[in-house]
Amino acid sequence: MLLMLRMAFGIIYIIQAVFYRITSFIDRKKPQKLPPITDSLLTFSATALARKIRQREVTCYDVVNAYILQIKKVNPILNAVVDNRFFDAIYEAKIYDEQLASGKFDIETLEKEKPLYGIPLTVKESCALKGCSHTSGSLGRKGVKASCDAVVIELLRNAGAIPVCVTNIPEQCGGFESANLLYGRTYNPYDTRYTSGGSSGGEGALIGAGASVIGIGSDLAGSIRIPALYNGIFGHKPTAGIISNIGHFPYSEDKDFQKLLTTGPLTRYAEDLELLMKVLTSTCDRNLRLDVPVDLRQLKVYYRFSMDEAFGILPVVPEIKNCVQKVVTHFTQYDIRAEELPIEWPTELVEIMLAELINVKDFPQLLIDANDPTLKKYGIIEFLKSLFGLSQHTTQTALLAAIFDTHFPFSESDILHYIKQGKEIRQKLLDLLGENGIFIYPTFRRPAIYPEFSVCETLNTIYCGIFNTFGFPAVHVPMGLNHKGLPIGVQIVAAPYQDCLCLAVAKELETAFGGWVPPSISISE
Repeated sequence: MLLMLRMAFGIIYIIQAVFYRITSFIDRKKPQKLPPITDSLLTFSATALARKIRQREVTCYDVVNAYILQIKKVNPILNAVVDNRFFDAIYEAKIYDEQLASGKFDIETLEKEKPLYGIPLTVKESCALKGCSHTSGSLGRKGVKASCDAVVIELLRNAGAIPVCVTNIPEQCGGFESANLLYGRTYNPYDTRYTSGGSSGGEGALIGAGASVIGIGSDLAGSIRIPALYNGIFGHKPTAGIISNIGHFPYSEDKDFQKLLTTGPLTRYAEDLELLMKVLTSTCDRNLRLDVPVDLRQLKVYYRFSMDEAFGILPVVPEIKNCVQKVVTHFTQYDIRAEELPIEWPTELVEIMLAELINVKDFPQLLIDANDPTLKKYGIIEFLKSLFGLSQHTTQTALLAAIFDTHFPFSESDILHYIKQGKEIRQKLLDLLGENGIFIYPTFRRPAIYPEFSVCETLNTIYCGIFNTFGFPAVHVPMGLNHKGLPIGVQIVAAPYQDCLCLAVAKELETAFGGWVPPSISISE
């Protein structure tokens, strides 16, 4: 355990505890509510909508237009969308309808080759969508538009999806609070006083608000799953390497970076995760068995309520632990007795995760100067400047850059030690889970937080980030709202290439606990 690291964050947590209470007291005014969902088309899964389109029950135009109208209603409150292609999306939807009317495609062909035909898609701004903003939230890339689609967007377009907009992120995806100096901050649809998370926070907020049905995000240390928790939706981090990252910015060919970064889906409905994963992995050379039904009775189920408490790590709140317990209890109906994880789960997981990040030799440049992109900038200087509002960069991205610049507080021997320790724990977990085991674990230690305190919670991304380090698939499952009306839920983890287990359990828990809950009070037909 690196004492200096823990001491630094221990002091930060003490200061945070004081100011969090002050902020809670001051910020008691009820926030603006989102307009209710009044169009019934917005209440169907993408899977169901695609079926309705194929069977000519609804038109592509009706579906795409309904979502564009809802985006226009909620975005002034959320600030989730940073660029759009509404006109082009409507035009494409009308062409799709004409193709259906002409008999160009039959139902069987559409279902097999274009399963997303006519479905609106939203995209995290760091994933290239041709003609739309592709700045990664950096002032140094202001005005940059994507010249072509990312590989994943091309796959989704070929499957019939119609992209409508790109959504907000932290600068260079460097944090789990979606705010940058180019597009501002994205707010939580359930309570705008809270953060939408990051780095796929714009996606999370828009989907959680009912203004998108499927979206694409990316995950380096929880960047899909934490926004999924905060915004009450499903988010899947796939097995490392099975989905292309080409077209993502920031990007590196470094094999260690490629192991950590994964592109994946965010959805309101669990069945759409499976649909999107089939499309996104259509060029994967591994048999992921996504079409094979999972027999839940054959599962081995393990759980932990939290990491062991240690200095510098804040405890998991009771309502999140309760989510873990509810899932454990639910599996008893299948005569499955869940077992607490029987391997050592050390508090040094934090150091293991950070050591893997720091060990990336060719990490993308995070601090891009707005006047001279070739200029070398130093993270520690920009971090100090950012505290006084004097930097071109956000505090969270400058802090991340400072860590990568200095490797503080790790020595080379520390890095080697923690990487070795991580490999040993990974192997134990791999042996334990095998091809039919799942691990129930918190996604984060608490529901959404005030955005001003996101940097203070940096180490607590360990609940997600360790599975990027290990390369395991993991899905966040929403399980209702807490007493403050904020979403809560749990993370389901499986061994590499067993994504099908995560997706099957997500569908099971959606049935059991209700899944996504609209942030507006009622749904009118």
